[in-house]
Amino acid sequence: MDNILVIGGGSWGTAFADYLARLGKKVKLWVREKEVIDAILKQRENSVFLPGIPLAAELEPVTDLEAEVGRAKTLILAVPSKFIRAVMQRVKDARPDKQTLINLSKGFESDSLKTMSEVAVEVFGPGIAACWSTLSGPSFARELAGQHPTALVAASVNDALLKKIQNGFSSAILRIYRTDDLKGLEVAGSLKNVMAIAAGMINGLGYGYNTTAALVARANMEISRLGLRLGARAETFWGLGGIGDLMLTCFGSLSRNFQLGRKIALGESLAVAEKSTPMVAEGVETTKAVNHLAQTLAIDMPISQGVYQVLFAGQDARKIIRELMQRSLKSEWNIN
Repeated sequence: MDNILVIGGGSWGTAFADYLARLGKKVKLWVREKEVIDAILKQRENSVFLPGIPLAAELEPVTDLEAEVGRAKTLILAVPSKFIRAVMQRVKDARPDKQTLINLSKGFESDSLKTMSEVAVEVFGPGIAACWSTLSGPSFARELAGQHPTALVAASVNDALLKKIQNGFSSAILRIYRTDDLKGLEVAGSLKNVMAIAAGMINGLGYGYNTTAALVARANMEISRLGLRLGARAETFWGLGGIGDLMLTCFGSLSRNFQLGRKIALGESLAVAEKSTPMVAEGVETTKAVNHLAQTLAIDMPISQGVYQVLFAGQDARKIIRELMQRSLKSEWNIN
C-alpha cells in the first residue's frame, strides 16, 4: 500500500493524502484548481478547501492526471460523486491492470441511481470488483488532519485487499475495520448526507437535541429500509459506517450538508447556499436519487422525501417537520 495517487484536492482528499504522507507513504495529490496547487507548493496549505492546516512536506501536488495514474500502484478517489464517472472515464485507459482503487466518495449518481462501485463496474468492467474498496465512516477532514483519533470501515468483495488496507493504513490515529457488505456501506454513507441537511434545517429553525436525536433514530430506520431492499445487511447500519457516520454529520456543525440545510432553513435559496462555499454538499444530488428510488421501489422514506420537498419544491422546512410529526402512529420497529 505505497506509491499512492489521491485524485481530488478537496478537504477530505487533502486530509487523507496528508495523513498517508505522515504515515511514511509515497503520496501524490492530483488537484484540478491551480490556486490550490500554488498554495500547497508555496505555503504547504490547501487554503481553499482546508485552510489553516499545515500539510506534510512529503505530500506532492500534481497536475498530469493520466501520467500519474499510470505510475501509481494505488488510486484513491476523492472527488464529488457527480463528477466521479467523468474522472473514471478519463483514467480508464491509463490505469494499469490490477491497480487498487479505494473510493472515498459518498453518494448515488442522480441520473442512473447507481452507487459508486456500480458506476466503476460500468466504466471499468466487472473485473474491477476484485480491486475496489470503499472507505467510509464518521470522519471530518479537519479532525483527521488535526490528528484526532478516527475509525473507518473498508468494504470490498476481496477480503485479502481489505486486510492489506487495514494493515497498510491503520495507525494510532486511524483505525480501520473491514466488511464485505459494500452495498450497505455505500447506502449508509450516501444517505447520511441527506439526513445531515435535515439536521441543519432543524438547527436553523432553532430546535434542539430532542429533535435532532429523534431525527437520527428515525433516519437510521429509513436508511436501513432502503439498504435492505437493495441487498444490504441490517448490522451495517448500526456500525461505524451507519449510525456512527450519521451521528457525526447530524450533530456536527463541520458538516457541509448540515450547514447547507441550516442556511436554507434561515431563508437562503438552494442556489445561494451552494454558491456560498467552494465545497460540494453531496446530499443535494443524493436527495434527488433517493427520492426517485423511494418512488420506484415504493419504499416509505418520509424524511428523505421531506428534504426533497424543501430543496426542490419550495416547501417550508417548518411545515415539513410538522407534517412528519403528525403522520399516522405506528410501531417503532417498522423496518420493512
